[in-house]
Amino acid sequence: MKQMRILVIENQQKIADEIKNELTSQGFEVSVSGSAEKGIFRAKAFPYDFFIVNCGDDGKEGFMFASNLKKETNYSGQPFLFTLNPKTKVDIRMRKFAHSFDILRYPFDGTEFKIRMTRLLEEKPRVAERAGAVPDSATATSQKGKVLLVEDNPLNQKVLGMFISKLGFEYDIASNGLTAVSLSKEDQYSYILMDIYMPGMDGPEATMKIRDDEEVSGHRAKIIAITANESEESVKRCYDSGMDDYLVKPFTLEILKEKLV
Repeated sequence: MKQMRILVIENQQKIADEIKNELTSQGFEVSVSGSAEKGIFRAKAFPYDFFIVNCGDDGKEGFMFASNLKKETNYSGQPFLFTLNPKTKVDIRMRKFAHSFDILRYPFDGTEFKIRMTRLLEEKPRVAERAGAVPDSATATSQKGKVLLVEDNPLNQKVLGMFISKLGFEYDIASNGLTAVSLSKEDQYSYILMDIYMPGMDGPEATMKIRDDEEVSGHRAKIIAITANESEESVKRCYDSGMDDYLVKPFTLEILKEKLV
């Protein structure tokens, strides 16, 4: 079996070493470049199957690297993991990036890194919402998809509903896990914001049932945990249940916008 080649573009030596060591331990062949410019030269010389790119202090270097890669090489849709420093904003152009990608924020966490890598390597190409064309105003909302907000607190329902609307999404509300499972059978939501602690069926239990149903339907929503508990045990339980990401309360509109990419 061909060994997968990964190009890492990272100018922080300590982080570059951590990523390379983690990937090497998993059997990947890894090259590291300290800048996007050098990365393009490497990509011209050698074919790579996966790219891990630091987006820089302005958050724009990752998208620019991907754009230049497509122009100057035979790039054919290999996935990207874009890395961001803690306070760096996501480049808005990512919303129209027509290939599989995910975002990892530093500080580097080995467990989260493995989860995001595995998901990208197993993911089907995301074509429907990233076809490269800019939607017109009449179809923008439908192309964004629909959100299911699973939250038992009425005040949080109101605040988060306002956030979701401001981002241009339609949404439904489920006040408990059982209703969330039922609604997800009736509608193909693009995103599910899942509260963790709810009476009766909690968030992780609801997520496991939704994932079981998706095995039959073939549709897969991006499920994002909503939690006030950022402990390692709580986050691990979210991922183990099949969730894709998590949000720690309280969070801002900008942070939610970053997750709904």
